[in-house]
Amino acid sequence: MTDSDAISFAREMERLERHKELHAAGGLHYDVLAAIEAQMPENSENTAETGCGRSTIFFSNLVSNHTYFCLDDRPSGEGSSVKYYEDSDLFQRKNTNWIVGPTQETLPVHEHACQYDCVLIDGPHGYPFPDLEYFYFYTHIKEGGILVIDDVQIASIGRMADVIQEDAMWQLEEVVKTTAIFRRTGAKTFWNRGDGWWQQGYNQRRTHRSKPFFLGDEKVFQSFSDRFRPVAKKPESKKRKKSKWRFLKKLVGRK
Repeated sequence: MTDSDAISFAREMERLERHKELHAAGGLHYDVLAAIEAQMPENSENTAETGCGRSTIFFSNLVSNHTYFCLDDRPSGEGSSVKYYEDSDLFQRKNTNWIVGPTQETLPVHEHACQYDCVLIDGPHGYPFPDLEYFYFYTHIKEGGILVIDDVQIASIGRMADVIQEDAMWQLEEVVKTTAIFRRTGAKTFWNRGDGWWQQGYNQRRTHRSKPFFLGDEKVFQSFSDRFRPVAKKPESKKRKKSKWRFLKKLVGRK
C-alpha cells in the first residue's frame, strides 16, 4: 500500500461501511482511525490491538502483520465484534493473527516476534486491565511507533494516560474524541523487572522539593479527567429569568 493509499483508507472505509450497524461494544470513530493513519510511521508492517471490530478491518488493510487479542464473542449473536469484522468485504484475513481469549490470560504468555509500529489498547476497560495490557506491550513498541489508548475519558484509564504523558518514553501527539495517541521517543526503556518509581516523571513532579529526584521543570500537564470534565453552565441572572418569563407569558397570550 502506498502512502497516498494509507492516508485515504479510513475515509474510504467510512464511505463504504458507515451504513453498517455497529457491533455492541462500539468502535473507533472514523476521525480516530484517520488520525492513527496520519501518525503511523512510514512503511509500517507490524501492529497489534486488544479488542476487535472496526479497528481490526482498518489495521488489516494498513499492514501485512496485525495481531489482535480478544474473546470470541460470536455466540452472543448479531452484536458480536468478531462477526462484525468477519462479515466485512474489506477485512484482509491474510494479514492478521488472532490470539483468542481474555487478555488477562493471553498477554502474559504471548511471545512477541517483532517490535510494533502501532499498538491499540482497547480491550477490557475495568481497572487494572488496561494497565496490565500496557505493561505487556510497552517494551515491544519501536522508537517512532505509536501507542493508542481508547476511552481515556474513563477515570481509571485517564489516570494511566496521565502517567504515560509525563513519561520520557512518550510524547502525546493528539487526543481525538476520547482516544489518546502517543509516540515512542528515543528515551531509555523503563526496566520492567525492577522498581524505579522515583525515576518516573509523574512521580518526580509530585514529590517534595527536598527529595534528590524532585523534577522542578514546571511543566504543566493537563490531566485527562480535566480534559473531559463537563463545563458547568453559568447560572442565569434574575434579570434574564424575568425576561424569559415575560416572553413566555406573551407567547402564551398570543395563542
